[in-house]
Amino acid sequence: MTTRQIFRGRTLMEARRAAEQAFGGSAVLLTTREVRRPGLAGFLGTTEVEVVAAAPEPEPELPPAPEAIPRRAAALFALGAYKLPEAAPEPRAPSATASVATLRSELRSELRALKASVAQPERVSPEILAELVALRVAIEEATPELLMGDQAASLLRSQGIDGPVATMLARSIRQRPDDDRPHLDRLRDALAEVIKVSPWPLATEGRAVIALVGPAGVGKTTTIAKLAAHARMASRSITLISCDGVRVGAVEQLQRYASLLGAGFATAGTREELADCIDEADSDLVFVDTAGSPPKPDGMESMLATASFGRRPFTRHVLLCLPAALRAQDATATVRAFAALEPTALAITKLDETSTPSGLVHGTIASQLPVAVLCAGQSVPEHIAQATMTAILDQVMPRPAPRGAQA
Repeated sequence: MTTRQIFRGRTLMEARRAAEQAFGGSAVLLTTREVRRPGLAGFLGTTEVEVVAAAPEPEPELPPAPEAIPRRAAALFALGAYKLPEAAPEPRAPSATASVATLRSELRSELRALKASVAQPERVSPEILAELVALRVAIEEATPELLMGDQAASLLRSQGIDGPVATMLARSIRQRPDDDRPHLDRLRDALAEVIKVSPWPLATEGRAVIALVGPAGVGKTTTIAKLAAHARMASRSITLISCDGVRVGAVEQLQRYASLLGAGFATAGTREELADCIDEADSDLVFVDTAGSPPKPDGMESMLATASFGRRPFTRHVLLCLPAALRAQDATATVRAFAALEPTALAITKLDETSTPSGLVHGTIASQLPVAVLCAGQSVPEHIAQATMTAILDQVMPRPAPRGAQA
């Protein structure tokens, strides 16, 4: 039988040393704890360490090592895995092993209790629960419609429509659960409700000023040439005015177009010069080409925000040119940059350079302006057309080609 004794000391080392004096250097410590020793009349007591120790058990006889490792085991164990080392460590006493197992069981119980307490909502701070609920609501409000499994959202993403525009369109689909038509048809209807078109600028009766504004490289000069060519084919007299003193060759390019079309031509460098050029032009239509930089409050282009000036009245058209592949975030920034010019409609360019002309949607939503002109190429005057709802829907949400139709 195992002999157990209790030993005490001011420290664990002192109590352990007492146990080793009784059982030798191989004494087994079973338990340890702190105990309080009362002082005189219960006061001024001290704390001691108490250990329960036992003598070591006799070493059990070990089975002899096999002479050879079975062939199947050789694949799982390295050679010598069944051999004992030259100085094998002394085995722990069974009582010590049992004590470790008990401690492990107690730790597992504590862990299970901790997990249970965390899982119980009533033990969680109400403030934390409120924050979690608020975060969840905020996330759901930020992207409630753009779920990966949502067919409408997937179709919108495939066409390059993103940001709040996509959220709005997907929400409009979900608000009509009774509509069992294909998502493509429902999205086309939703687009038709938010996109607007305006009349062809060249159809304006009487005198009109048509100015094109927008970022550099969007195709303003080429678009003016196309519009001017169509005006000439309709027997309208025209004047081209260049305000672009930034881009190299811009003035010369527009002047060449004027020469080919038999149109009047002028350049302006200040607000006053632009106002004089427009007022002095005696043509039916006056086209104004601007630079690609955002307007300044006192800049030359700011004159275009004026509805009337000079001696001769006119109808004002200020077309904001946007590329067809414009993203939602960029559309918002561009619209804000040119808002001071008070555009009246949009001209969407470079439809031929993208398979997902989401700028048609992003631009109209960001600006709340109708689309007047569609451009799809560099050829003058062919690659331009009046914006119609059908043309826009076929660009943004095209229907599949009928089977057997030739490309």
